[in-house]
Amino acid sequence: MNERADFIQSEIERAYATADDDWKKEYYHNAARYLASNRYLEGGKLCAFCRSQGMADPHHHNVWGSMLSSLRKMGWIEKVGMVEPTTQHTHISSVCLWESKLFK
Repeated sequence: MNERADFIQSEIERAYATADDDWKKEYYHNAARYLASNRYLEGGKLCAFCRSQGMADPHHHNVWGSMLSSLRKMGWIEKVGMVEPTTQHTHISSVCLWESKLFK
């Protein structure tokens, strides 16, 4: 990785490490529900679902990204490619497309 990518990854990990445990528990609960009924997802879609369930935003916006990383590490999702984002507030040209391993 390059220096910028390393910095971004370290910031995401730092955001996760300092996220509130109750917030993370609520996120995992909502993520499991979402992943059980959606085979493919973008991170923004999961974020929107969590908010629709009444979740507050985390203390730092990078926590959303770090939580996706934690889902991957737990084996709940697997990256299958890159796509143009479908969420309206995304400011980048491509995002990861994930496949749920909890999909029923």
